[in-house]
Amino acid sequence: MERPRIALIITTYFDASHADVIGTRLIQGYPWQGTLHEPRVEVVSLYLEQLGDCGCRDGAVRDRPDIGVDIARNAGVPMFPTVAEAIGLGRGGVQVDGVVIIGEHGDYEDNVLGEKLYPRRRLFDAAVSTMISAGRFVPIFNDKHLAWSYQDARAMYETAQRLGIPLLAGSSIPLAWRVPTGARWRLGAPMSDIVAVGHGPLEAYGFHNLEGMQAHAERRAGGESGVVSVRGLSGADAAAAMADGSVDRDLFESALSVFDLDDDQRRRARTQPQDVFLVTYADGLRAAAVNCTGSLTGFAASARGPEDELTCRTWLQGGPEHGHFIFLTRQIESLIRSGRSPLSRRTNPAHRRDPRCLPAFPTRRRRRTSHTRAEHLLPAGW
Repeated sequence: MERPRIALIITTYFDASHADVIGTRLIQGYPWQGTLHEPRVEVVSLYLEQLGDCGCRDGAVRDRPDIGVDIARNAGVPMFPTVAEAIGLGRGGVQVDGVVIIGEHGDYEDNVLGEKLYPRRRLFDAAVSTMISAGRFVPIFNDKHLAWSYQDARAMYETAQRLGIPLLAGSSIPLAWRVPTGARWRLGAPMSDIVAVGHGPLEAYGFHNLEGMQAHAERRAGGESGVVSVRGLSGADAAAAMADGSVDRDLFESALSVFDLDDDQRRRARTQPQDVFLVTYADGLRAAAVNCTGSLTGFAASARGPEDELTCRTWLQGGPEHGHFIFLTRQIESLIRSGRSPLSRRTNPAHRRDPRCLPAFPTRRRRRTSHTRAEHLLPAGW
């Protein structure tokens, strides 16, 4: 099979950025089963919105120079000044077989909730507009959650559904290694409660925590039923949720047990969480995602049902390899090659739940989310 041709649409491209750990593999290849594996797609164009990343972030001055221009030049990949030209290879129309949007990192504003206003919707709309004009629709991958805004995320999903565009979005977390090896909820087994723990910034890593939790939850009996309410808490309110039992204590302790923590770290994880997401599913599943920044680094989950229990940690390889992104890269390739999302019936509620949780933080109120109801079954073996 001839390799499908793809356009990379990227906000910024520096060492160890998402553009690097995904895009560079799509250009140069990656190790797989002990050998260097040629990409199953061919990158034929690049749109790069910003060069590098510099300035003050989180109180620290960082200067991360661009590497994308040289990587593209060395690989013979042409760069274009607009999304439309990248998709049309400078001559109009849709001259590629797929589009990969990596709208992560870069110099973009934050809103009052601390959400980074990455232009994922704008880049998606530019790609779709080009397809509409040409009358040809090809698969799109969108890195991380669809958008910072629920309204944008929903519009992107509905646009793809209406136009028949195969769409895949998400991060490397659900596909990464697990400890114990291969740990996952028994497919089709009832689940009553699940707790996930993680670390990091509220939006970017809160999504990781929710998505990692969702990867286990949607394997439960009946498949995914959808989310009916979410609640976002921080600071003293998050600590109160830990104390009053809103977060299942036994499952939280089980999730903590996979980390090598000293007594002080355990105490702070229990009493000083940074944030807590409380989620109620349509079928009654109770879930909590706890941000334990300052106490631990990593992601884990613990779940129970009438017949099953599961506790596991997500294992992420550090730099420079960041090898867990290989599994996501292969799913992107499969999307483009097959013209079907690898999770064609899976509308990951984490994509919707993260933008819906964040507006709940200023008021601490429970938010009804009937619009996040999305019934689907997980394919066996995923």
